[in-house]
Amino acid sequence: MTLRRPAQAALVLALACPVLPAAPAWAVPTARAIVQPPLPVEDFPSQVARACDTWRALGWPGNPQPVDFRLPGPQYVRGSNPYGNRSGDLPSGGTYREYDVNPRPTPTTRRDAERLVRDATTGDAWYTADHYANFREISDGC
Repeated sequence: MTLRRPAQAALVLALACPVLPAAPAWAVPTARAIVQPPLPVEDFPSQVARACDTWRALGWPGNPQPVDFRLPGPQYVRGSNPYGNRSGDLPSGGTYREYDVNPRPTPTTRRDAERLVRDATTGDAWYTADHYANFREISDGC
């Protein structure tokens, strides 16, 4: 059989190679976050130090669900809920909680990707600018 046109070749190839169903989402491997060496809080973007101060003033609250906290301005920050560390990117055995870095003008305003994750037991803290894809430990805590 001689194929004279590229479209015929593509059709024959498509018929000869069946399409397999996609793997279920749970079977697709995901990339682990990159945990970079610790830095002092002064070496992070300025909003990280402000967030540390804000959450320290609020007493690093812990709640079973995320809570919006009103700040002067008015502004709101959300956090205090458990962070499960299901990916295992942070040290195992921690009691982690997540906290927003940047305030929002209203509780219904969409949150951005920046978070602090803090071990409530040790006080160790990590910053993620990309919603848990990469972590950087704050060497002197937060």
